[in-house]
Amino acid sequence: MISQRSASARALVIISTIVVMLVLLLATAVHALGGSPVETIDYEVRSGDSLWSIADTVAEEGEDLRGVVATIRHLNDLSTVVIRPGDVLELPVGA
Repeated sequence: MISQRSASARALVIISTIVVMLVLLLATAVHALGGSPVETIDYEVRSGDSLWSIADTVAEEGEDLRGVVATIRHLNDLSTVVIRPGDVLELPVGA
């Protein structure tokens, strides 16, 4: 026979586990949505452009370009840094 104390402890463990799982699920959903939306503009890639040169034009002074390049890649679902003239990219405004 399970004592009342043992049953209460098990219930507490189960409830705690469920709460932790729900918090992790919520955190994952928020991360997947990318947090707050980013205002963007469209930019047509020209000959000689690279993600780095484009990022340099939209970055704030002193901002790390690696983060801006990562944002551009994320906004445009780019798996690589390869872009071609004529491609239209979404660029963050006020990166």
